[in-house]
Amino acid sequence: MDKNRWLYLTGALLYVNFTALLILGLLLKFAIPTGRLAGGSPPRFLGVARHSWADVHGTLGILFVVLVGIHIALNWTWVVNSSKRYFQDKWAKALLILSAVWVPVIFVGWIVSRF
Repeated sequence: MDKNRWLYLTGALLYVNFTALLILGLLLKFAIPTGRLAGGSPPRFLGVARHSWADVHGTLGILFVVLVGIHIALNWTWVVNSSKRYFQDKWAKALLILSAVWVPVIFVGWIVSRF
């Protein structure tokens, strides 16, 4: 398969995955109750427990990150050329700083969300 087909496939999968993440996230936030129902059973939506929906949401999130990585890898030439255009001689340093900044931000966000 040529690069354009891979880009199309990756873009389509990103769209479907993000849409599913969005809908499921909204359902988990606003439609599926938290806690326990009367009788101690967990809340359900379409016959599936809330915890299982959260597991699906987490798995879709991991898949989304992998697809974004593939998408960036397929567009790496564009990333480098755009960085050269915007940052001139310091493009490599700018990409390194960008990477060094967003990884800790994501990590700190993950740590904070655990509490």
